[in-house]
Amino acid sequence: MSMRIYFREQPRTLLLATEQHALTFQCVDDNSSAGSTEVDRSGLHPDRYGMTSTTPSENLADRANGNGSHDTIGGSSGSTRVLVDFTPRDSIDFGRYRLLSSMPCYGCLGLICVERNVFLAVITEATRVAEPVPQLETVHRINKVEFYCVSKSTWDFVVLDPAGNPLDTSNYITGDNYDFAMSQNGTTPTATVIEHPCVSIRKLLMDGSFYYSNDFDLTNRMQSRSSDPSFDIDGFDEAFMWNSFMISELVKYRSHLQTEEKLALDNARFLTSVIRGFAETVPTHIMAEETTTTDQGYTDTRAVRKSATLTVISRQGCRRAGTRYNARGVDDEGNVANFVETETIFQVDGYFFSYTQIRGSVPIFWEQDVQLLSAKVNITRAFEATQPAFMTHFDPLVAKYGPVHIVNLLSSKPGEAELTHRYHKHIEAAIHGPLMGQLRETRFDFHVETARAGYAAAENIKVPLQNDVDEFKFFLYDSSVKQVLYEQTGVFRTNCLDCLDRTNLIQQIISKWALQNFLESGFRADNDLWMRHSVLWADNGDQLSKMYAGTGALKTSFTRSGKMSIAGAIADATKSVSRMYINNFVDKGRQNTIDMLLGRLEGQMRVVLHDPINDYVMAELNRRKHEFTSTREISIFVGTFNLNGFLYDRDLSPWLFPEDSGIEQPDLVIVAFQEIVELTASQILNADPAKREYWERRVSKCLEERGNYVLLRSAQLVGTALLMYVKSTEVRHVKNINGAMQKTGLGGMAGNKGGIAFSCDYSATSLCFITSHLAAGLSNVEDRNHDYRTIARGIRFPRGKKLGDHDTVIWLGDFNYRIDLPIDEVKQLIETNELDALYKYDQLNKQMLDGQVFPFFSEARIGFDPTYKFNNGTEVYDTEKLRIPAWTDRVLTRGQNIKQLSYNSANVLFSDHKPVYASFVVTVNTINAPLKEKLSQELYARQRGYVGQLLDLDGEDGQRLPPPSTDKRKWWMDGGQSAKVNIAPPRPGMVLNPSRPANPFSGTRQPDFVSTATAHMATSRKSSTSFEGIAAAAAASSLARHPSDLSPSTSHTSGRYPPPLPRKPHSLSGASIHSMHTLPPSPETETPPILPPRRTFSSSTTSSVNSQSPVDSGAYIETPLQTFSGRAGRVDPSEPRSGVTMRSRDSSTSSTGSGSMQTVNPPRPADFPSVSLSKSGRLHGAAGQESPKLPSRPQSLSSSVLTPTTTSSSTGGGSYWTLVGNQQVASNASTHRPMSTLQPTSATATPVHHPIRTLHPTPGPHHQPSTTQQAPHAASTLPSAAARTAKALLDDDEDVDGSELNSHWKSLA
Repeated sequence: MSMRIYFREQPRTLLLATEQHALTFQCVDDNSSAGSTEVDRSGLHPDRYGMTSTTPSENLADRANGNGSHDTIGGSSGSTRVLVDFTPRDSIDFGRYRLLSSMPCYGCLGLICVERNVFLAVITEATRVAEPVPQLETVHRINKVEFYCVSKSTWDFVVLDPAGNPLDTSNYITGDNYDFAMSQNGTTPTATVIEHPCVSIRKLLMDGSFYYSNDFDLTNRMQSRSSDPSFDIDGFDEAFMWNSFMISELVKYRSHLQTEEKLALDNARFLTSVIRGFAETVPTHIMAEETTTTDQGYTDTRAVRKSATLTVISRQGCRRAGTRYNARGVDDEGNVANFVETETIFQVDGYFFSYTQIRGSVPIFWEQDVQLLSAKVNITRAFEATQPAFMTHFDPLVAKYGPVHIVNLLSSKPGEAELTHRYHKHIEAAIHGPLMGQLRETRFDFHVETARAGYAAAENIKVPLQNDVDEFKFFLYDSSVKQVLYEQTGVFRTNCLDCLDRTNLIQQIISKWALQNFLESGFRADNDLWMRHSVLWADNGDQLSKMYAGTGALKTSFTRSGKMSIAGAIADATKSVSRMYINNFVDKGRQNTIDMLLGRLEGQMRVVLHDPINDYVMAELNRRKHEFTSTREISIFVGTFNLNGFLYDRDLSPWLFPEDSGIEQPDLVIVAFQEIVELTASQILNADPAKREYWERRVSKCLEERGNYVLLRSAQLVGTALLMYVKSTEVRHVKNINGAMQKTGLGGMAGNKGGIAFSCDYSATSLCFITSHLAAGLSNVEDRNHDYRTIARGIRFPRGKKLGDHDTVIWLGDFNYRIDLPIDEVKQLIETNELDALYKYDQLNKQMLDGQVFPFFSEARIGFDPTYKFNNGTEVYDTEKLRIPAWTDRVLTRGQNIKQLSYNSANVLFSDHKPVYASFVVTVNTINAPLKEKLSQELYARQRGYVGQLLDLDGEDGQRLPPPSTDKRKWWMDGGQSAKVNIAPPRPGMVLNPSRPANPFSGTRQPDFVSTATAHMATSRKSSTSFEGIAAAAAASSLARHPSDLSPSTSHTSGRYPPPLPRKPHSLSGASIHSMHTLPPSPETETPPILPPRRTFSSSTTSSVNSQSPVDSGAYIETPLQTFSGRAGRVDPSEPRSGVTMRSRDSSTSSTGSGSMQTVNPPRPADFPSVSLSKSGRLHGAAGQESPKLPSRPQSLSSSVLTPTTTSSSTGGGSYWTLVGNQQVASNASTHRPMSTLQPTSATATPVHHPIRTLHPTPGPHHQPSTTQQAPHAASTLPSAAARTAKALLDDDEDVDGSELNSHWKSLA
């Protein structure tokens, strides 16, 4: 199923659409003003969306240097969100979108943030390469991937070549696409466009090693998915899903959808799982014996040719993915490098055979230095510290596959022999422990076995594997009866050093062996099947080798043909040279790209699912972190010693266990050495590890006398060495131990000077320990500063982690900073113990005060004599070269959770330095992950229910409220459609209660509806005067404000209530009605219309006052919410702004200058309750005369005014009263002035629109309004009765007798 990608610019939105559904992505900047970002129904629905945010990880190294950064997408200081919405296609207005690319999309890989921009990755070209189950399961190889930017248009319409470089497309961008193809600087995309940020990831995904399927779960083997063949995203194995980082938040968004929407999303195949490895199906045939019975009862057996298919699928694990020398061994979570699951599938005559094998690096902590000629194997962690990770690796393998038979192909040459010995030791410990009976081991030295007889001797592997091949069997499924006949009950785990060439050859032999066992049950294979089997496995080996080592596999000449040729040997030699170049010069960049794709770079911005509920949960978890987080103190001892190339076999306890350290048995012990070997030219080129091993034994022996300690890791850089020990009871708390080195000697070429660093996680706190040996010489201060900066910038741990990314850093070593005083003065100050005076001249102290080195580091007060330079083995300062004594050996710390207990030197005398030590107490955090997850789920469920109740306050109609108005979007521009509301009495024969107050918020016992007889009795006392028209108009407004008991059903039955009107626009929130009266709207200013009345009655077709009212007949009531036209929401001057205008029935046209107006006949006054008028602030009489003040109106009432209007005799009109509210309309008279007064209006005044709502009730047929202009004079001499009338009219809480009011109105006129 293909998709198309669309976009629009304002706001920037991408839309991935199929024929039935669409997935929409939109970036929203939180820094903008409230409501300034549009989220509308053209693509995103505010009532249900997934919000993802990219949260930057602050660079602690930059923070340490005073350059704290909080950059986010777009470079703003706030967070950026991505709104994700899944909707039916027909609910989207595609008129607002343009096609971004003509290329179809076959799957969505997810979202990724690169260089502070969010990109949507989609598959645009693929090739079908495999069909494990013909016509039901298909596998496609990804040929082309595109990254479309969600947050910017910079790379829209930029065409990239296969290498990822932008092409000049200016000649291809014409017409409508030109505007959308413009870059931000206003020029068309050309070859000068900057490089696409995702070019390296795009190139990786297009290297031919990535596969996907829209038919079945490609991440699981056939045996695991046979019971549930459906396409279930929840069942994907993330260990093999290479786009799990990019798609994880979309999967989380999917989990929040309803069941029907989730099923629709899955069926649309928007979310795609991708594996890396190999997949291919080839057709073949075999011979099968068929037995038939003749009519005479004889049996006839003959060979029949059967069509078949052979498939090989390899899935490389992504949890410790990387290149050859950058990913070795195991990590603390039990993940190993180059872990691959390979499955052989054979289909014939309805039978499906499957056989699975696995391969992976030796699961201990080891690594290799990248060198041009040789790469030495270094085991980096002691046996005791490795066993937990070893068990963590094999436990899930046994649970998933059953018993594991380890086939170890390592040779007996140095390096590999050490790995074999340690591997066997761990296997023995596991076999005699928790995995008893679940692990088996076969050691097969491939090079020794094949040295004489050639690669054909590899068949000898069958002898030790025979029993387990028969025991493990294979998976077999009979589709004709839908039954599993056999299951594979164990697995072979094969490894060599790289798990490539030797491993692939042995696995091919085992695969062929298992397939032969299946065919013995009634089938006979010929050479065609075995030839295709060999070719498939050779192609599989080449592909896996290119992924890990950069070249095709070795020994494939034998794998393909069964014999080794001269051409094959030459090809292997060529590949070996290519590997050497790639591993030394290319793999570092490839590793960085892999880590970026998998989201493992330190500080990489992550697209995180973010919604209002999740915001609350995260904030609440942070507030309540004490419920699942505990802290404890650990003790750390560190020591540094410049050995001057000497060995020492005496007691080291005065240094490693000093009396003033404050701790007896530290949890962590860090020991640093400098000049562990003499810094000669030969040692610089090839350092001897023997002396480091000697000092490892000496330190271990001293520590074991006081406790049980384990050497976690050790490293050596020529003469500098770093050892890390942990108490055996604390090993399980220390994880993710990594090392890094940085050379500074000879401009970074030599390791005689430089630094070594270890990084680890102690529970949930990250620690870093670094030792360095800086440039020597009294005057070489700047060289030492440069060495520090080189080490601080150059130290990089796996996945981009830097020194500043740790909670605590301890830096120790021989810094070589001297004292800027003559030697005699220095010695004099030492003798008099004036160390504080001496410290003022310490070069390191001055450089730190100047901010040149070690920013944010601190050092405890020095209370010991300078530790350099002595005559060897004595406490006498140098008498031969007369070096100035100095504190060259130092310990610095950085972190908020560390407290220093001691800082001193020890009297261990054999070098020209004294050793220095320091002890600390560090507070570390421990997180109870299950408890945190449980609390998170509880908070999410509770808040989701609470928010759901808030959203349902208005019932179903509440969901149809338009979004809030913003500077860019107004709800009243949404199509200009009228709102139609159907109102009917609850029972026949009932009408609205005329005695109920019009103010819906006033307290009353009057019901909403009464019988017709009761209504006529209530209105019989009221006079049919102009007041009746006023009452009718006011009642219409009151009815619109009080719909709670009305039943909006066309069938006169109870139905859904009409939706409440939205709040008034934000732009009017601070404006008063008086300011609107005095400032008419400018024609160039966009003035939002005021909300029209909620409901009015449609005009009657009769001219009699006594005709049946719409309420009596249950007629429909329509209120036009908008009657707009034109652009940008401006009001068409040809149409009135009022929701309704009531005018005299005998006036057919309007005399205003605003065009024709909609007219409706007024309802019968008897059908409405008493008048509801808001109070005016002041009455004005004739020109220049001020009328008596009236009581102020209540705050809860709307601003309405009563205006007598005089019409010319030519229109058949007269003087009648106008109710003026908060709506800008044109009067059907010539004009009326914008003032909150009771006054007549001259028919000859200039027409003008005002932003106030106006209702024009027409007087009854028996009322003949006067055409004289005497109203102003009457208003100027209002009697007290008129004041009482106005008070009664302006008080919604009083019921006024109609006849009394009528008399007051007559006197007022």
